[in-house]
Amino acid sequence: MKLINCFDLQIHNDIIALRSMSEWLSKACENLALPDELTRDLDVCANEAVANIMLYAYEDLDSHQINLRLEFKDQSLILTIQDDGIAFDPFNSKVISSQAYDKIGEITIGGLGIKLIRSLANECSYYRSHSKNIISLKFYLC
Repeated sequence: MKLINCFDLQIHNDIIALRSMSEWLSKACENLALPDELTRDLDVCANEAVANIMLYAYEDLDSHQINLRLEFKDQSLILTIQDDGIAFDPFNSKVISSQAYDKIGEITIGGLGIKLIRSLANECSYYRSHSKNIISLKFYLC
């Protein structure tokens, strides 16, 4: 019996699709027998990244496809997210605020989800190819 180690999902830029994405991730992680903590981290990262794509990547109101791939490779789990939105590198150091906050009321909108992703994933990368944004989040399993 061959073990499935790669899972693909296509969703549209509709916020309701986040629920089906979370269900897909949960089933894939269950199939790979991953710990609950890693499953939660993956879900948080995927929801942050995909919600940002849905809310900010498109300059029109058309339907756009977002592709996700979860792959077990070399003792790591890699989540790749691809969209056709405007070019944007979420891991560019200029995007991520280093500002510290003393009170919740001082927090400004923007950048916290990206910081959360960077704190949960072991490696984060971005590139653009053929008018597509491609982000890759890598989680070490050992």
